[in-house]
Amino acid sequence: MQSAIAICNVALTTYLGSRTITAFEESSPEAEQCKLHYDRIRRSLLERWPWVFASRREKLVEETLNDRAGAWSYRYARPGHMAAIRWVNDVTAARMAMQMGQSPDTLREVTADSIYSDVPGAVIEYTRDVTDPTVFSAGFADTLAAHLAAAIAMPITRDAAKVTGAKREATELLDQAMVADFNSRPATEQTFYPMQLRVRGF
Repeated sequence: MQSAIAICNVALTTYLGSRTITAFEESSPEAEQCKLHYDRIRRSLLERWPWVFASRREKLVEETLNDRAGAWSYRYARPGHMAAIRWVNDVTAARMAMQMGQSPDTLREVTADSIYSDVPGAVIEYTRDVTDPTVFSAGFADTLAAHLAAAIAMPITRDAAKVTGAKREATELLDQAMVADFNSRPATEQTFYPMQLRVRGF
């Protein structure tokens, strides 16, 4: 079964030629470095791309008190465990925008606990801060392992070549994982190409 420790061990053995660990609390340099960097890198990767396995779409809950009524028509509660907002809009308007190759997002303001918008009955699509490794796609797990290896390569191996190799592999795997994830989406939502793919010439 895919687990955080298994992902760490892929990073350690595949890219660094190091020994495996059995727990983050283990008294070893490998465990200490994995514990230090694993969650940070996991969340960073979640924020970079609208991964299908982490995507959520739901109607926002309107707050009774709008403390920024002069600037925004509506104040909504920010969903918990959110890593990144992808768009806030009326769902029909968002779908039409994507079909025309436009961003489905609208103007908004985000604070620690609220989302302000001029869209009535707004729907949000966001990336959830998924911590359960059994939910990760295979591509995301591979990418996470490679990025983790790149982060811990120097303190574990003191080998600049392994740092360079891990970084190169991490970049390639991220590109491949994003393309595979994008291609798994419904065709009606593929007309809008996210900036990362447009930059890569898709």
